[in-house]
Amino acid sequence: MINRKYIVLILFNFIFLKINAQELPRYIFINSAPGRNWTVKKPCTINRRVFDEVLNTINAPYNNKLKVGISFIFDFLSTDIDSVKESLDKFLKLSQETKVPVLIHLDGANWWNARPDLWNWWDPSQPGYNPENKKNVEWTSWDESSAIKISWRNWGKQFRVLPAPNLASPAVVNAHIDGLNQLIPIITEWYNALQVSERYLLGGVKLGHEASIGVNAYYYKNGNRYLEQMPNNTNLDPLDSYNTEAGFNGGLAQLGYAAVKTSGIKNKGRITKADMEQVVHKYLDTLSSVALNLGLPKSIIFTHQGGTYSPWEKHLSFSSGSNNYSLPGYSLYSTNPSTAGDLTDILDRRIEPGWAAVEWWWPGNNKNEWIYNIQQTLQFKDCRFVAIFNWENSLDKYPDGIEAIKEVVAEWK
Repeated sequence: MINRKYIVLILFNFIFLKINAQELPRYIFINSAPGRNWTVKKPCTINRRVFDEVLNTINAPYNNKLKVGISFIFDFLSTDIDSVKESLDKFLKLSQETKVPVLIHLDGANWWNARPDLWNWWDPSQPGYNPENKKNVEWTSWDESSAIKISWRNWGKQFRVLPAPNLASPAVVNAHIDGLNQLIPIITEWYNALQVSERYLLGGVKLGHEASIGVNAYYYKNGNRYLEQMPNNTNLDPLDSYNTEAGFNGGLAQLGYAAVKTSGIKNKGRITKADMEQVVHKYLDTLSSVALNLGLPKSIIFTHQGGTYSPWEKHLSFSSGSNNYSLPGYSLYSTNPSTAGDLTDILDRRIEPGWAAVEWWWPGNNKNEWIYNIQQTLQFKDCRFVAIFNWENSLDKYPDGIEAIKEVVAEWK
């Protein structure tokens, strides 16, 4: 028999979120690319110049229901945590000073350079060496003897990165939780100190950055030998890159064995989409529950799932980004959300309203196309915001896009 108190709790949560979502404004966030103007490694770089540049260039009219803001990614395992904390504190103070709302991206999976104690399993001459770290990186088979030493990423062009993390490794997950435990209290303290009329300044806290396996840290067959034989020479690296037409492994060496085995899903046989979806869901579910327990309102906690591409049936379902502790968030590139795989079904199944295009780039050939693309996203299934990637050498080069944002804000009701 269903517990009556449980039903009441679900209904209360649904009604509360429905009302809260209606009271909150929606946003168009402009992401400042890390390393272009700001870097968390150097808190001194976090200044108001980007706030002023974006605000003055776009110069959108005031609209209490749709606001333009700034977003930034805090890669908290990429450098010492004290620098990240100081950078975050400065970012929040600049938001209050400029009255520009912000979206905060907290990610520990894409860049974990500062934690060789987690990934260095092969080089005793370097910091952090521990053969047991094989358990913290991905494998290409069910055995840790296939642990990888290197991965590749293509964000416009291919480059080498550290080995893909095992998203189910207790040590890796605990490092993420520790980072959130140090950063989120800074956000909640700042948020709770705001006047009620200023609460709009925090548009969201996003957890993860395209959480997936083998997408932003992919691996070529026998990839370790490139690092072993040519540690400082990338000229002979393969250039096949991740191919969305080839399915969820991108046509490259299959990763995910470490995470699937660690999760207890299976320890033999073939890796499937469903296996990957379970791992990514659990990872984002864990981070979201931590954020909620640290005092962030559920209405401003967003996940960021990756691995969702056309042809949709060959890639991860949008379900992995949806959990009970947050609102789901996804990357959308040149994609109408209404035609994006099972996104409609996933959002329709949720009790709580709201989702977000936490990484978005759908340019138009002219201003009207830009307007259409922005509106098609914001008007779909109670979208809370679109986060345009990026400002530097991207949106700032598209005057039609800037004019479109002005017009969308001016006409939004």
